[in-house]
Amino acid sequence: MKLQNSRRLLAAAASVGVLAIAAAPSIANADVTWVVTGSFDDGGALSGYFNINVYGFLAGYDLKTTAGSTDAAFDYTPANSYYSNGAFYIDAQPQYQSDLRLTFANDLGIASPNNPIVGGSQGPSWECQGSYNCYLPANGAIRYITSGSASALVPEPAAWALMLAGLGGLGSALRLARRRTRLATA
Repeated sequence: MKLQNSRRLLAAAASVGVLAIAAAPSIANADVTWVVTGSFDDGGALSGYFNINVYGFLAGYDLKTTAGSTDAAFDYTPANSYYSNGAFYIDAQPQYQSDLRLTFANDLGIASPNNPIVGGSQGPSWECQGSYNCYLPANGAIRYITSGSASALVPEPAAWALMLAGLGGLGSALRLARRRTRLATA
């Protein structure tokens, strides 16, 4: 009887472990939060964050630009912007007032500590104000990102500690089950 209970406990612990490993998100299919910093060619700056969900879509953001010689400061949020994204870019367009387009060197669905913003004169990363999508220049000029990058946030140490404690508990349960099985057969 005790041998059967030990085997059942061992089987249950093993199946929980397999399910936990199978359900754990991999780097390629987990939500990724990116922290962004950058500089514009007119002296303005960019800062903030954005999230790419497991399906590859922009899930939330708060990107702020500071005033420079050509454009005023602006705070891009989902509450005031239409937004879109692809694997290598994000775009925020607040109600035909402005447009912020950021293009990155690496895929945004894969976390990395340094994902450079592709910029430069006439580059693919820019901001314009007074125009929708910068195709119809009205009153504003286009300013280009000269340098910048995004860094993916990694789990906090407390999250890693909790995961390791859970794995340690699973290992202890397996050792106890093996010990009980050996005692029952002896």
